[in-house]
Parts: sequence; structure tokens; C-alpha cells
Amino acid sequence: MRCDSYYGHWHYSFFDISRVSRNGLFVKVSIRISDMIAFVVGVLGVFLFFTPDPNGIPVGTMQTAGVVVITIGLLATAALPEYMTVLIFFFLCSVISIAPPKVIFSGFLSSAVWLVLGGMILGVGIESTGLGARLASYIERAFAKSYFKLIAGTVLIMCLLAILMPSSVGRVTIMLPIIIALADRLGFGKHSNGRFGLVLAVGVGALTPSFSILPASVPNVVMAGAAETIYGLNISYTEYFALHFPVIGLVTMLALPVFITILFPAKIKKFAAKEETARLKGEEVRLILILLFALGLWATDGVHGISPAWIALGAAIICSFPGIGIMPEKPLLSQINFGPILVLAGVIGIGGVVTETGLGSVIGSNLIMLMGIRNGTDIGTFASVVALGWSLEFLTTLPGQPAIMSSFGDTLSKATGWPLNAVLMAQVPAWGMLVFPYQAPPLIATRAISGLAIREFIRLLLPMAIFGWLVMVPLQWVWWKFIGYLPNV
Repeated sequence: MRCDSYYGHWHYSFFDISRVSRNGLFVKVSIRISDMIAFVVGVLGVFLFFTPDPNGIPVGTMQTAGVVVITIGLLATAALPEYMTVLIFFFLCSVISIAPPKVIFSGFLSSAVWLVLGGMILGVGIESTGLGARLASYIERAFAKSYFKLIAGTVLIMCLLAILMPSSVGRVTIMLPIIIALADRLGFGKHSNGRFGLVLAVGVGALTPSFSILPASVPNVVMAGAAETIYGLNISYTEYFALHFPVIGLVTMLALPVFITILFPAKIKKFAAKEETARLKGEEVRLILILLFALGLWATDGVHGISPAWIALGAAIICSFPGIGIMPEKPLLSQINFGPILVLAGVIGIGGVVTETGLGSVIGSNLIMLMGIRNGTDIGTFASVVALGWSLEFLTTLPGQPAIMSSFGDTLSKATGWPLNAVLMAQVPAWGMLVFPYQAPPLIATRAISGLAIREFIRLLLPMAIFGWLVMVPLQWVWWKFIGYLPNV
């Protein structure tokens, strides 16, 4: 859009405002929409911070709300580097004493952080030994007859791995270096749609379908643990699978490749896949053995009880020993970007602070009243309960949302007239409708390893969220009514 005036000629674009003055001097002022949003959210956060606590809520709740709103606004818009935003969060929470240090820095005690670190080290080994390129060639021969088949095959692999590996972050850190090597083989540059599509097929494919398999994702386990700890409810694998896989699992597996190929169109050059004729090198064999051993431990964690994080970290340590010969000669630490690990720890810390200070319960209780959740099992009530969980995700992120929503599950059960287990299960559809990558550690890990810009994530996540509201939520309601899970009240 252009506008002529006495003072000169202004050019307005979506991201910047440029002016040519009367003397011909060109002046450009860069104003990103994301910066404007971050500024507005920041002002709101400052206002909340200095607002006195209303009667009936814990002291310091408004201060917590202000800090959390500012932090999430900066993370969502990337107005500042994400690691700087997290450092600001740590600083403000510590100086103001919003919560104990063990809560503020709880992310560093989380297994997810150490799982990402272990996976990043393994990724260096997969790349340096050439194993990533070799495995990429096998995937290329199996699926690269067309771009759509390649995307669909990648999503399928991630879904199958969800049955074997209990951690979404672990699946991302193992598969993403291989898929990036495949993108290089196919000539997809760093800023190409083909590369973006493959990266998102791994990151989102490792996350959203796994919400339908009980041990395959952190929120699933947190919700099941909260149900048992707070209410004494035991959620079985088969019950969980039957309720969620027919919609969340299958529909996502089918829809995700379609969305990726439409939003990130690309073509694979018409050439035969290169045959890997060279024999496996010694370092490749050693790395394969270590990975197979780690995979075996991941698949049987229910038997031995060792966290997937410590398995990944142990495998990474073994690969890093000088005598093993897997890692390159240059220092390992120089090849790892620790910024994303800091961001992941901060995101988890946000959820901990929101829970510890009672902010999550205050928000949840007010959302119940604001949304007018009423007694009934119609699709409107069902959508309202899902919307409650979806709204909480913006503040608490996925690791914290199920813990907070489960804590007032009995209140929600009385408001809707549903059985308690149905109320708890209704938060699961909300998890698959993320909008920003900061909301889910697996997407943070995907961004850390691939360097993919936030806007590329949102290009896929936002249409998928709209699809979820328009298609998947109604389908979930129909499925639950069909199998008699929602009572007739």
C-alpha cells in the first residue's frame, strides 16, 4: 500500500515502513509485526506485574503473571534471542523471589534437558561417521519416488518409533540428523521448502501422533501420573489407545503429510538413488551397536526403570570416549549449541513456576467461569473443555499443562456432569493443536538441531490447529459418543 503526502512518499509493507523524503534521502525503518506484538504483550506484562493481588488469590500471583506473560510474549514472537529471554526469566524470578530456586531452575533437573544434550552428542557422531548419510540413502531408496511419499514415509517412521521409544525428544534427536543428511542428498538447501518439510515431518511427526500412545510422550505420562496420585485412577494402555488413536493418531498421520506438501511444496529431481556400495566402516559399526543397545533400553524402560534421558546421556558418553573413535578430533563442546538447552530448561521452569505459585489454578478456575462450561455432553460443552486445556498450554507449556488441569479435574467434573476420567482425557485433543514451538520440548529440540525459523513452524502449526478445531475435535466427540464414553446427561 502506498500513500502520498506533503511530507514525502511512504511505503508500507507487512514488515517495514520506508520513507523517501523530499530531498531524495531514503530512510528505512524496520518494524516487524512480531516486534509490535511483543511490545504490546510486554506492556501488558508490566501492567500485571504492578497490579495488586485481588482478594482470595495467593500473594505474588500478579507478579508471577506479569513475568510469565512477558517471557511467553518474547518466546512466541522471537523479538529477542530465545536464550536471552530465558535468562531474563531466570533473573526476574530470582531477584523478585517469585518461587524457590529449585522451582525456577527445575528445568535443569528435568530429564528432557539431558535427553536433548545426549541426543545432540549422538547426532554429532551420526553425522561425523557418515552413518547419517548411509541411513538417509536407505530411506531415499524406500520413499523418495515422490516428495509426498518421502514426507509420508518420514511421518510413518516417526509414528512407528513412537511405539518403541518412549520419548518424543529422543526420537527427534536420533532421526533429525539422518533426515537432514537426506535433505542434503536430495539437493534441498538450508532455505528450501523441501528441507523445511522434511524437518517438520520429523519434529511434528514425532509429537502429535504420539499423544495417542500412553508412554510415548511426556504430557501423556504426566496426566496419567496426576490421575493416579491425586484421584487414585489407573489409566491403562489399551483404554488410552482406544480413546485417542482412532482420531488423534490416525487422522494426524494422514493429514500431516498433506499439510506439509501443500504448505511447503517441493519436487525431487528425477535421478536414481545413489547406492551405498562401500562397506560399513569400523566407527559406523561401533555407533550402530551403541544405538541398538540404547534403543533396546528405551523400548524396555518399563522393565528396568532407567530414564530415557540417562540412556541417551550414557550412550553419548560412550561415543565420546577418545579410544572409541566415533567423534571427530576437534573438541566436542565446540560443535554443540547450548543455547537451545538453556531455552528448554527455561520453558520447563515456566511450567514449574506457574504451578508452584498457584497461578495455574487461578487461571483454570477463572477460565471455567469465563467459558461458561455447563452440564452436558453436547459438542459445545466438549469443545469448551478442550478449549480450557488449549488455553492453559500458552502459559504452562505442554509439560506443565496436564499437571495443572488435572489438579482441578474434580471441579470440572462437577461443572460438566462427566465422569472424572472423561474430564481428564478431554485435555488430550488440545495437545495436538499447538501454535508456537516454545510450547513443546520436542519442537524446541527440532529447532535446536535444524536451526529452522519459528515462522516456518507457525506456517504448519497454525493451519493444523485450525484443522484440529474444525475437524478433529468434532471427530473426537463423535467417536467418544459412539463408543459410549461420554454419558447421556
